Amino acid sequence: MRKFVIFLLALCSFGYFNAFGQKGYRIEVKIDGLTEGELLLGYHFGEKKYVKDTAKVNSNGVAIFEGDTLLPGGIYLVILPEKNYFEVLVDKNQQFSAFTKKDNLLENLEFKNSSINKGFIDYQRFMIEMQKQSKELSEQLKEALSDSVKSEEIRQKMNALNDKVMAYWDDIESKYKGTLLASIIRAMRNVDVPKHNIPPDSPKHDSLVWAHNYNFYRHHYFDNIDFSDARLLRTPILESKINSYFDRVLLPLPDSIIPAAFDLIEKARANKEMFQYVLSTLTNKFQTSDRMGMDGVFVAIAEKYYLAGQAWWADQKLIDKIAERVKAIKPNIIGNIAPDLWLPNPNSKYFRLSDIKAKITVVYFWDPECSHCKKETPKLKTVYEKFKDKGFEVYAVYTQGDQPKWMEYIEKNQLPWINVWDPTRSSNFRNLYDIYATPVIYVLDKNKKILAKRISVETLEKILAEELNK
Repeated sequence: MRKFVIFLLALCSFGYFNAFGQKGYRIEVKIDGLTEGELLLGYHFGEKKYVKDTAKVNSNGVAIFEGDTLLPGGIYLVILPEKNYFEVLVDKNQQFSAFTKKDNLLENLEFKNSSINKGFIDYQRFMIEMQKQSKELSEQLKEALSDSVKSEEIRQKMNALNDKVMAYWDDIESKYKGTLLASIIRAMRNVDVPKHNIPPDSPKHDSLVWAHNYNFYRHHYFDNIDFSDARLLRTPILESKINSYFDRVLLPLPDSIIPAAFDLIEKARANKEMFQYVLSTLTNKFQTSDRMGMDGVFVAIAEKYYLAGQAWWADQKLIDKIAERVKAIKPNIIGNIAPDLWLPNPNSKYFRLSDIKAKITVVYFWDPECSHCKKETPKLKTVYEKFKDKGFEVYAVYTQGDQPKWMEYIEKNQLPWINVWDPTRSSNFRNLYDIYATPVIYVLDKNKKILAKRISVETLEKILAEELNK
């Protein structure tokens, strides 16, 4: 039994007559064993679920969802009062009925006047059985790893099972061509990488094969997605594919991800709703990413599309907010030269960041009253003592204005690096380095180019071990 948290969102739909001569939708649901309460008609939108309609259940277990305008196509959910649910496809024909029993919803589900939902439920049952068999074979393989003959037999059975699934998918695409069901099946397929012709005795053979496969996936990963088909937005498939592409397929480097993001956004121009969704999804994904360097991807997308006036749905308030974040992030993107600082130590001696002669410099923004800083600062001191003789320096910027407390902490804890602060609040370090909380670590190379930022001391130690032992 599947359950989910309900999100509410108003959905605009457009009234029109479809190929069946319908105007509006009418979905009748009968659930044996349910005689009261309310059913919800939800729908997928990316990886979230929202509610579109409600219908009361009569004493016969019947509830009717209906409206004057057609629903946008997609995978919808009929949600029971206990929040368990079953899925239905909403496509061109929106006048159909469904019957099931309160217990074992999927096993008892039947449809009337909807051939694609009959195909959809058959598909779900088939895949449940295939997954069951696949799991059994996987368990058998684990037990037979020491027996090469038996292991090979099991692998052949697994390949045969995969071939059976692919043949079933082929049959669905052919039988339901042009429908949402066929579009869903095609979208779920992985692209087939063409065979390479790299000789097995080639130098760095494995690396060449990897590069061949990576480059193909990089350019063809979305070949089975029809970006003109907005129905796919109301399924969990597209967002899952997008996340998999950027999180697991591409190299986690801005130089790889930015052009790939642009390519995907341009593909989405095939449909206005699709374009809005893809652009909004990628903007949010990289603006909120915890992965280092992805804020640079956000800046690139924001400047090319939002700040260039291509996001027609964005009001001025949103544009101003995005522009503000771009302004804060852009000076400190990884790969840029770090903004220079010229600040005094407790004895009023000034130190310029760009004048520090070190292979690696850390700019450490901190506050002795910050609870997290109290944990991280001693760790940083240990790392500093370990690497200081190998070309490592710390430029520690106190972010507050209580000089006595700051000096007391430095003296008590014997902080040996360059300690500075901004008593006149004239350096603009908060904006230059996007400092809104502490502690924050920036890692700079000998030319003061930003190598990493907003990392833990543990990650810093790994970077130093690699960079200072070259």
